[in-house]
Amino acid sequence: MSVRHGVVTALLCGAALAVAAPPAQADSGGGCAHGGVLSGVMVPGTGSAGQGIHREADVWGCSGPLLPGITSGHFTAELPWNALDSPTRGRFDWNDGSVSAVIGQPNGLWTVIDGPAAGHTFRFQLAGEMNVWWYHWPNSMQIESVSFLE
Repeated sequence: MSVRHGVVTALLCGAALAVAAPPAQADSGGGCAHGGVLSGVMVPGTGSAGQGIHREADVWGCSGPLLPGITSGHFTAELPWNALDSPTRGRFDWNDGSVSAVIGQPNGLWTVIDGPAAGHTFRFQLAGEMNVWWYHWPNSMQIESVSFLE
């Protein structure tokens, strides 16, 4: 098997098989290359039975045009427990002292509504699947990265 210019060539039953690898999609907005654990702790709140899920995590290795001069940040949000259609407000406190207010949806996408990267949407890439149930229940998960969607 060999790889040259994004094409993988392998012998299959004596015949060469070439498969073009999809090009890496460039993310023009950047993001954060690393993250800690996105916590999930039950707290008093606005969700079912008067409870919420407090989430927080540190991210680092940040770069890109939407985060000029920012290299790390701390994310916090309180999600209403068992309220599967409720958007949630949170924030990123960045290492340069700025703050981005964010609003999240049960699909795992967050939109920055104020501060650095305002108007852009990002997503946590997690070690496991973030589905609508995980989003609103008190589970913690490792963040692999944070990326802005095009």
